Amino acid sequence: MKTLQTDVAIIGGGPAGLMLAIELGCRGIPCVLLEEDADPPAFPKANATSSRTMEHYRRRGFAEAIRALGLPPTYPQDVVYCTHLASHELARFRIPSRAEAGEHASAHAGHSGTDGDFGDYGHDAWPTPELPHRAQQMYIEPVLRARAASYPSVRLRLGHRAMSVAQTLHGVTMSVMPTGDTGSPDGADSVDSVDSSDLADASGPTGPWRLNARYVVGCDGPRSLVRKSLGIRYSGQGSEQRDFFGGQMLSIYFRSRQLYAVLGKDPAWQYWAVNAQQRGLLIAIDGDATFLLAVQLEAGQQASDVDVAAVTRAAVGADFDFALIDRMPWIAGYTLVADRMASGRMFLAGDAAHLFTPTGGMGYNTSIDDVVNLGWKLAAVIRDAAPAALLDSYDRERRPVALRNTAFARRMADSIGNICIGRELDAPGETGARARAALGEVLAGHAASEFNIPGLQLGVRYLDSPIVAAEAGPVPQDDPNRYVPLAVPGSRAPHAVVDGKVLFDQFGRDFTLVAFGQDLDTAERACWRDAAATFGITLDLLHVNDTAAHALYGADRVLIRPDHHIAWRGNAHADALAWLALATGRAADR
Repeated sequence: MKTLQTDVAIIGGGPAGLMLAIELGCRGIPCVLLEEDADPPAFPKANATSSRTMEHYRRRGFAEAIRALGLPPTYPQDVVYCTHLASHELARFRIPSRAEAGEHASAHAGHSGTDGDFGDYGHDAWPTPELPHRAQQMYIEPVLRARAASYPSVRLRLGHRAMSVAQTLHGVTMSVMPTGDTGSPDGADSVDSVDSSDLADASGPTGPWRLNARYVVGCDGPRSLVRKSLGIRYSGQGSEQRDFFGGQMLSIYFRSRQLYAVLGKDPAWQYWAVNAQQRGLLIAIDGDATFLLAVQLEAGQQASDVDVAAVTRAAVGADFDFALIDRMPWIAGYTLVADRMASGRMFLAGDAAHLFTPTGGMGYNTSIDDVVNLGWKLAAVIRDAAPAALLDSYDRERRPVALRNTAFARRMADSIGNICIGRELDAPGETGARARAALGEVLAGHAASEFNIPGLQLGVRYLDSPIVAAEAGPVPQDDPNRYVPLAVPGSRAPHAVVDGKVLFDQFGRDFTLVAFGQDLDTAERACWRDAAATFGITLDLLHVNDTAAHALYGADRVLIRPDHHIAWRGNAHADALAWLALATGRAADR
């Protein structure tokens, strides 16, 4: 049986696994990604990319490629609520189109421009060059696959499934089987050791094989082999019942050239049918002719029993021609987080670590943030630039975020799923008009709470982290709907434009020490460089002579981590060795 040795094994090749491969690949860390599906998904899944995820894509240089996907440039990315989809419009939350988001990005990069149309976000709500974006996961994954495959240290084993995983004293061993192979992964006694060049093709070896790694990361979804092998359970709420987005759901993927005309209203990204007969969520896939409709099944109803034509036309409230592409049952109502996100040399990320109900659109985005946090830490430990203790900070930092984000998704699911719908909505005259106006006001408030969430997306702070400097003072308020840029250690580095350039575009790949105001003198520069060399850390030194940015960051010196969170801030001629030791897990306390 052939055996491949690598530093990191990634089980699962969705967005989390692929982004982790990218984070490791850009640092030259050998890794092997196992994904049982040879092809990217062909059915719509996640469809909202957060501002923070777009910033991460920008860090790695492919945000523009992602921004080019999805709806047409001038197509509104609005969310609209209706009685039936072809009937009364109750409320609309205006979200900038792709073109308007590009104008916003240009203005926030210091280029000339109109600063775009912020829609209902509000002009100053999102201090970032990367507004949220709407594009289906099935469009995004090919971009991530191509990017991951471009790094020589990354091997994608597409169409290969991990059958078992076991932790040893010095690493992790896995048995692997090509998808569809019926052989036994333990059927051969001989072991041929092969290097990465022997498995350079995407398909990998035929027949069973073995993979040994120093570390393994389970990005393998809710039925995670890694999580189960560790005996880690989910905690939280499972499949809560609601009038909508609670329990058994059915997604209907279809094509129609007539539907926009039948809807009879300005285009939108999401259309919600809110009525007492057939609730539903319609999502525009390409802004042309493909759509996804999510409906909730009745108690005891099976997906195979659903008359797709009947429920689709009931949600729309009118007849129209359409061609079914596919259907998929799923369950809404999960807000679950793994009791631990790491054990020894094994880690959990993405759906393996947390399950979301889809309101708020934070499942896929929390997953990306997970692996960006973990990737640089694994690379530092593997390169001997940090002790293994650095990896303990992964669970400490990311699990509270998972709890925070799933709680938000649950609140939004309750807000829309349990909304009271009266039967007067379609009544004639003043009675119906009053009922629709009252419901519209409630829905408008809900939409602002669910979709205008800069605090949720940009306000992640690791204030209780063992690798972040502690500061005295009040804890910043965590408000999903309001983001206040603060450079408190543990926070995302605030966005600023200096000399016509986005500040965080000037940060290095790994650690960056930003000198605000007066530049580092020769002695201070030598101190930081010597400290970095002592630990084997890649450290960039950046001088920023900008009064506004200096005031925003609130210190003369700021140490930025590879994930663009702040590790420390303070004055010139600080103890460089001590602060780099803290940021890389070498300090026992702060």
